[in-house]
Amino acid sequence: MHFVIRYAIVIMPANSTVFTYGDNKMLFMKKKNVDERIQKRSNELVAKVFPIIGILALVSLIVKIVCGLPFTVYLLEICTLVIGAVVWLVEELRYGTLLVKEKDDMLKELSNKARTDAFMAMFWTVIIGELLYGLVIDKAYFLWAFSYIAIWFPVAIYISIHLFTEGLLIFGSRKKEESTKKSLAIRTFIGSLFFGAFVGFEFYFHDGAFDPKGLIAVLLLAAGWGIPFYLMFLGFMKLSEKKADKNLEKEN
Repeated sequence: MHFVIRYAIVIMPANSTVFTYGDNKMLFMKKKNVDERIQKRSNELVAKVFPIIGILALVSLIVKIVCGLPFTVYLLEICTLVIGAVVWLVEELRYGTLLVKEKDDMLKELSNKARTDAFMAMFWTVIIGELLYGLVIDKAYFLWAFSYIAIWFPVAIYISIHLFTEGLLIFGSRKKEESTKKSLAIRTFIGSLFFGAFVGFEFYFHDGAFDPKGLIAVLLLAAGWGIPFYLMFLGFMKLSEKKADKNLEKEN
């Protein structure tokens, strides 16, 4: 989801042709304003779900404690909550917005940015921690790794849906479109391998020994997840691009 937000770049209408300095300056300012509006709206969306990911992590922590699971099984939840709280407090203090009750638009934007930074810290802590958990945890508690999906998946879906439907996630110029597709392909490939290695762990490592034949299953799992995801993501970006064009037409 992180690159979903990072790819929220601006696309200008296809028929935008400029030759004079004045027109170029006007087009640049318009692009800058749209870009800032996209970033502002993206931060607003992420700021809204910042407390939600914290609540989900807290619920997961409580459930595991109540179930009497070992400390190592819910260590990630503790790390996620602590990291999120620390980053949020540090950023709010840095922007000077923590103790301000009546916030104007500028302070609200800064506060949203602080929440966004804290959210991303928590999100990636869960994602990376989930992978590490599956590699080091005792086999008896391996299935608890899937509980982390309940923490990051709902908020990722919420943000992604709004980015697509509001036209906030778009390619940009033709050159940027090609670089975006290439970057997305690389990220999807890496993510797919992690997915295959995590889900297919028992195929290549069982009875305490490594089985190279199981790597075939890992590749099949990776392809089964990565290819549909890549094509679906590109399709959603096309839809988001059309929405962005409609929004620009309304403004004009």
